Amino acid sequence: MKLIKNIQKADLTRQQQKIADYFVKNRNRICTMSLIRVAKEIGVSDASVIRFARAIGYEGFTDLKADLYETMTEDLSKSSVGEYDLSQRFDIQTEKYKSLDLSVEMTKLLLNNVERSLRQNSSENYEKIVDALYGAKRVFLIGLRGGKGNIRQFGRLISYLMDDVHVITNGEDEDVAQLQDLSGDDVVISISYARYYKIDRVLSELFKRQEAFHCAITDSVSAPLAKSADVVCLVETQHMCFSNSTVGTLCVLEYLLTFLCWKYSAEYQERLTERDRLLNELRKEES
Repeated sequence: MKLIKNIQKADLTRQQQKIADYFVKNRNRICTMSLIRVAKEIGVSDASVIRFARAIGYEGFTDLKADLYETMTEDLSKSSVGEYDLSQRFDIQTEKYKSLDLSVEMTKLLLNNVERSLRQNSSENYEKIVDALYGAKRVFLIGLRGGKGNIRQFGRLISYLMDDVHVITNGEDEDVAQLQDLSGDDVVISISYARYYKIDRVLSELFKRQEAFHCAITDSVSAPLAKSADVVCLVETQHMCFSNSTVGTLCVLEYLLTFLCWKYSAEYQERLTERDRLLNELRKEES
C-alpha cells in the first residue's frame, strides 16, 4: 500500500508519527472527513496535517485523501500507550477502565486484539511470508523484551519443519553477530513493540544492508524495524494494565505456521512422519 510505504520511507517528527498512526488506523473514515475534523480528532493544527501529507510525498491533504479513497480497504491499528513508562501505562489504563467490569471488558479487549491483528494484514502479505519461509536456507527469529515468549514458541514449532532455525531473544553481542552474514536465501522475522530502543534501530539499519527477506511484526508502521521490512504485519497490543498484549502476535504466528503447513502439506507431512518414527524408536523400552 502506497500510504504505508511512504510512511516507512519518510523521516517523520514525533508529532508526524502520531499523525501517521492515526491515518493508518482510521484510513477508511478519513475518506469522508474534512481536514478540520481530522486535525481536531488528532489534536493538531490543520497546517500540521498538511505538512505531514507533504512529508510523505503528497501535494496536500486533498491528494492524500483521494489516494486513500481509491486504495484503502481495511483498518490498521496501534496501541496508544506503548510509548510511556510502565508506571505511566498503569495509571492511564486503570483510569480508563476503572469504572468497567474487568471480566467483561478484558474478554472484549483480547478478542478485539486477536481479530484486528489477523484481519488488518492482507492475505497477500501472509502468503509472501509463508513462501519466503518455505524457500529459506536459514530462518532467524528475533523477539526482544515483550516478544520473547511468542518468538520462542514459534521457533520451537517451526524447527519441526526445517533444520536451520535461530531464535534470538536478547541483544548481546554474540547473538547479534549471527546476523552479520545474512544472504538472499535467509529469512528474518522480528517482533517489536513500543517502547522502542537503540537495538531496534541498529538491527533495522543492519537489515537494510542485507539481502535477506525481513518480516517485521510490530504495533506501528513508525516502528524502527518496520523501516527495513519487506513485509510489515501490524498487531494490536492494547491491554488493561501496564504491559503490551501479545495474544494478537501469537495468533498471527499461529496463522503463519498453519498456512505454511497447509500450503506445503506433502513436504512437511513426510518430515513430521520421519520425526515421529525416530522419536517412537527412542521411546521404546529395551527388551
